[in-house]
Amino acid sequence: MNIKMKRFLFLTCLIIFYCIKVSAQQRIEVTGIVKDTTGKTMSGVSIKTEGGGAISDDNGKFTVFVKSLQSEITATYIGYVTLRIKLNGHKDISIILTPNTKSDLQDVVVIGMQQQSMRTTVSSISGIVSKDIENRPVASVDVLLQGRIAGLNVQVSSGEPGVAPTVVVRGNSTVNTSIGDNANVQQAQAMSGPLYVIDGIPIDPADIANNAGATGTNFLAGLNVNDIESVQVQKDAAATAAWGSRGANGVIYITTKKGTSKVPVFGVNVYYGVNQKPKLIPTLTGSAEREAKLNIINQYATTAAQLAALPHLLTDSLNPSFNNATDWQGLFYQAAPITNIDATMSAASEDYNYRLSMGYYNTQGIIRNTGYQRYSLRGNFGFKISPKLNSQLVLAMVKENRQAGQKYQNSDANTPFSGSSQPTSFYYVNGFDSSGFLGISSKLRNINLNDNYQASMTTNYDILPGLRYTLQGGANVYVTSKDYFQPSNVDVVGALTGGNPSQPSYAESDRGTYSTYLVTNTLNYNKEFKTKAGNSHNLNLTASQQYTSLVSSGNTASGYNTPTNDIKTVTGIPQSDLSGSSYYQKDALLSLIGQIQYNYNQRYLLYGSYRADASSRFGNNNKWGYFPAVGIGWIVSDEKFMSGIKNTVNFFKLRFSMGSSGKNAYQFYPTFNEYNLSGTYNGTQAVQPSYTNGLTKNNLTWAKSVQKDLGFDLQMFNNRVILNTDFYDKLDKNQFFNFTLPFFTGYNSVYYNAKDLWVDNRGIDITLNTHNLSPKSAIQWNSQLVLTFQKNLIAKLPNNNRTFVIDDYNSGVSRVYAVGQPIYEMFQMHYEGVYNNQSEIPFNPLTGNPITYFKGYYPVKPGYPKWKDANGDGDVWSDEDNGDQYGDRIPTGDPNPKFVGGFSNDFTYKNFTLTISSVFTFKRTVVNTFFQQQLDGIAGSVNNLASHRLPDLSGLNYWTPEKAQDPNYKANFPSISPYSPYFYQFLPFTDMFNVDGSYFKVKNIILNYVLPSKFTNKLKIKHINVYAMMYNVLILKNKNNTMPDPEAVDQLGVYDGGLYPQAKTYTVGLNIQF
Repeated sequence: MNIKMKRFLFLTCLIIFYCIKVSAQQRIEVTGIVKDTTGKTMSGVSIKTEGGGAISDDNGKFTVFVKSLQSEITATYIGYVTLRIKLNGHKDISIILTPNTKSDLQDVVVIGMQQQSMRTTVSSISGIVSKDIENRPVASVDVLLQGRIAGLNVQVSSGEPGVAPTVVVRGNSTVNTSIGDNANVQQAQAMSGPLYVIDGIPIDPADIANNAGATGTNFLAGLNVNDIESVQVQKDAAATAAWGSRGANGVIYITTKKGTSKVPVFGVNVYYGVNQKPKLIPTLTGSAEREAKLNIINQYATTAAQLAALPHLLTDSLNPSFNNATDWQGLFYQAAPITNIDATMSAASEDYNYRLSMGYYNTQGIIRNTGYQRYSLRGNFGFKISPKLNSQLVLAMVKENRQAGQKYQNSDANTPFSGSSQPTSFYYVNGFDSSGFLGISSKLRNINLNDNYQASMTTNYDILPGLRYTLQGGANVYVTSKDYFQPSNVDVVGALTGGNPSQPSYAESDRGTYSTYLVTNTLNYNKEFKTKAGNSHNLNLTASQQYTSLVSSGNTASGYNTPTNDIKTVTGIPQSDLSGSSYYQKDALLSLIGQIQYNYNQRYLLYGSYRADASSRFGNNNKWGYFPAVGIGWIVSDEKFMSGIKNTVNFFKLRFSMGSSGKNAYQFYPTFNEYNLSGTYNGTQAVQPSYTNGLTKNNLTWAKSVQKDLGFDLQMFNNRVILNTDFYDKLDKNQFFNFTLPFFTGYNSVYYNAKDLWVDNRGIDITLNTHNLSPKSAIQWNSQLVLTFQKNLIAKLPNNNRTFVIDDYNSGVSRVYAVGQPIYEMFQMHYEGVYNNQSEIPFNPLTGNPITYFKGYYPVKPGYPKWKDANGDGDVWSDEDNGDQYGDRIPTGDPNPKFVGGFSNDFTYKNFTLTISSVFTFKRTVVNTFFQQQLDGIAGSVNNLASHRLPDLSGLNYWTPEKAQDPNYKANFPSISPYSPYFYQFLPFTDMFNVDGSYFKVKNIILNYVLPSKFTNKLKIKHINVYAMMYNVLILKNKNNTMPDPEAVDQLGVYDGGLYPQAKTYTVGLNIQF
């Protein structure tokens, strides 16, 4: 037995020794080094072989094992061209990577559940990487996408810390009829916003806005910009259809950073700066204001009695109470600090990778009592459990605190009064008054807290060569709380009242939890089939099943008359002054996805996808929505007939795609009517329909978007010129629509699919990247130009394309919905100038008398505005006029920009890099209701003129009787006489205050310096760079546009002076890696 055992052991040892020998023969060691084009070694470069891979160390060196010295290895690094090298018998190699400046820098993109290479994808995808966005002094990445992605329109209308911008991919597509309600407009914008996918977990901003938006904080502000590795914006149907019910408005795919260095790397990044108030609305104060007002009176007063009846505010200049120059704007603005601190630890090997980051971000707002603070912790951990099994775990926790300033209950005001309602500067403001107006800072409480917890795990198992199973699970939980308190000595506009008993204290407390859960099962088969002739067929098949659940719950309590102003919560309030409610909502989405990608010799490309979604938000017969897409591509540059110009045209790909994607209902239970408790009947609690929430229809189903895209990708002159262009047409059908019902029905509206409501967005996306100097030049200059040409129009309307008009009682600007017109087209009377003298006033053809305004009440006189008599009835007015339903209103302006874009330049000399980035918006009509309200405030009364703020009129050619004596005189603006009759001449139902909202902004200037390695090596530090930045540097705009910032308009193109201005920010920073 012992002999047999010895023989067995001896034989086993021989087999093991033979296997080791064979294995050693099959595993050949290859070493190498990676450098960039300047000769600097590169760490963290991924080196892949058929049997495994490695990552270059801090000195750029790596070691891999191959089966043959004829094998091929691949070197990949974000921001550089992927390099494939055949060993050709070499055991030691040197790799040089060149920067890649094209907008979609990622070598691999994620389309639905499938990974594709940028070379062979037929989708329209653009992107940026970490170096494009790091260390910018903003809270969220969406702001940094402005001007960087063709087809993506980002408008930062508010500079309030922690508040979201408006983000739209390829045009606004949601029609809203409740435009007088700002919340409804914001909801419509959210419905037009893209789907965000963060590390594979989808997040719908519309759901967050509707269910976790009590604090008003941008959900993306919780993601530290310095934790982001890359951002991909997926625009066409070939890319978005795979996301089904969530991809109709485009998809923004965000990938966070992982560990890359072979040895542990510790990093600290700190920047500090100051936010300064930008140029504000010009106004007159003190003696300049008094002189201007008296000049207006002298221009229009015609009698001694008028001059004798002037208010004391204008005449008593020696009175200390009236002889002041109070800067009302300056009371509420401040210079505010901004601080950011990040600490990271990361490493990677063939078997694991990890990156742990901690961040602190704090910015105070330029308006007192506003600001945003964030603490973030994120971990990204990867494990290679076995040769066939690996897993990636992402954990994140964020705590946010946003101080929202005044925001009295549901008001959007940032200061106690809007700019147009500011009083004259003559008033004396003592210490008590000053603190009174600053009651919003010292007394008002508006705290908004967000806690966000994220966890996701992706596990891959290689069943067979080319066949992989992936299990992904994730959870995303938002916990929100809002605490608001308005003491009794702060009135409704935020000013102290001294304890007015008629002004009760008010407290409000809101709590909410918004949770999403996701499980995805995916099978992927990726195989290359080679023929004897050397041709290759590449097949990529993906089948997925996904389940998503969303749970939203919360409660709110509010009340008046707290026991004292020291109790700032909903405590001790009398029951009669107390109100509260709670809610619990839940939905589910089941998805089945199939994707196929095929190419022949990586030259002829084919792609198809089909997704089916079942949503619990629809009725039993309409739960399922189906979203197909197809795409084809042709890499023309690989054809033999292109070989003669290969050195000129390095890469040229044509692609075409078409398909459909969908929109889920934004309400949880839209097919069910809601009921409220209402009193008692016969001792029993009674219920009645919720009339305010409206009727619903049980046949409600999916809204759909159908899109076609034709594009090409061109690289020329050794990749020094890279052009990506797309022509697209996106048609949105079956829109969700809130239709207003007559009052006698008892309901406000009915929510249904308007199958005859179609919105069409057509456009061209262009991205041009250039290396402007020779690669051998000591100075390197790279540029990027991004252009998006956009046309938005309504293609079809219900009731045989019947036009309808929506009146916005908030701004006073009506909107018309008509076939061939854009969404939210302005509908006003047309202002043609001024009637300079009596001879210019036309006659009513029916009466023979001069034309009139306001249904005959006001005969037109010299100095009056010249409004177009659109219906030709001799009377000009804005509502029903002599049987005309719309009076003399006509389409007057489109608030949707015709084209937007950006222009950025990077200059590098040795260790210095200078980056200048700019953005622009052209051909957009906006309404300056701020200027309109100022003029309306001083019209019709000398007392109004005396007591209200006066705008700077120095550049305004307004009509006066003296100027009109010149027969050749032409005024640009009507009379502003305080003695003229008031006939609503300064209300925005005319386009007199419409201006060109075009602008060009130098968004940021960054200077970066990397310390030489010979210096850092002495300090035993791997990397040090210092940087300085200016943000919101310069604005160029139309000379007739008096708005300080043309971007500071709401979603409907209205500028009322009340939006939070964007600060000018100056920062300096230091980045160290150990």
